[in-house]
Amino acid sequence: SMSRPQVPIVLCGAGRIGNVHLTNILSNRRIKLVAVVDPFYERAKEMADSVGCSAYNTLTEALEKETFDGVMVCTPTNTHVPLITEALNAGKHVFTEKPIGHDVKDVYLVYDLAKEKGRHLLTGFQRRFDPTFVKLKNELDAGRIGTLHKVKTFSRDNPPPSKEYLAISGGVVHDCAAHDVDLLRWLTGQSPTSVYVGASAFNPDVKEIGDFDVLDMIFRFESGVVGTVDVARLAVYGYDQRIECLGDKGVLGAQNQPITTLSIGQVDGFHTDANKYSFPERYKEAYYNEVDHFVDLILGVVDTPRLSATDVAHVTVMLDAAAESAKTGQIVQIKYD
Repeated sequence: SMSRPQVPIVLCGAGRIGNVHLTNILSNRRIKLVAVVDPFYERAKEMADSVGCSAYNTLTEALEKETFDGVMVCTPTNTHVPLITEALNAGKHVFTEKPIGHDVKDVYLVYDLAKEKGRHLLTGFQRRFDPTFVKLKNELDAGRIGTLHKVKTFSRDNPPPSKEYLAISGGVVHDCAAHDVDLLRWLTGQSPTSVYVGASAFNPDVKEIGDFDVLDMIFRFESGVVGTVDVARLAVYGYDQRIECLGDKGVLGAQNQPITTLSIGQVDGFHTDANKYSFPERYKEAYYNEVDHFVDLILGVVDTPRLSATDVAHVTVMLDAAAESAKTGQIVQIKYD
């Protein structure tokens, strides 16, 4: 028939990121959502009822009762490895939110299992799918600014996280900087050799748990490239996400996105909107494109996920080194094996 194939998918996790992905699942005509899984059954049922699919407490139940090709894991970090493992063992393709786990061994474990089962595993570093960042990467690779000297990324968060979220976040380095660290590796095509982090805590709740809310990370690459990541937990002017690449022939800059592009000019100057509120608004297209890439993988339109086991593993190692540097105030050499 001429109809486009629909891929049956199960969504695990009806929380914050699950809801972000639900929007993309529903707006993608190639996906058929067959079930929502969440240990809080009421939450799973509420989401499932709103879209007319089944709800289950566990992936195990969904596997017994439904027929599907893919699983999207959008649950708390500590459940990722067991869910990914269960899904792969059942012969399903898996998309998982980052991080896979906090241990690099876990990363290789699940990716090896995916290989063994002949299934795709895609980890959610959605910034690689952002249209502006993709264009920046293409220009960089085409040699537009010559030899790369420096890469700077900015991730200043909005809104500030609650005390409850801070307690389970796994620390600002792993929680906030993971995407930036992935961007550094993606843009440079290299893994850095050392890192130094200068970090402070201004918020008493953050200080109390021994974490930080403002950090600058400086990574050194073998090629001589210097990569910096500017992280803050608070940006009152809206979610701040910028990239700058400096080369010997010029500079590439990815700017923030305002809520609207309207400007109001009067005698006292020009007024424009604040940045988009937070990550679901800013990365709307990136999340959509990432899920669409997962569908392409399942349908065999593309053969390889945009992120490899090495990509995900090296990010984990870099974050561990950065967390150590933030705590000790020392330069840390990064060892990948």
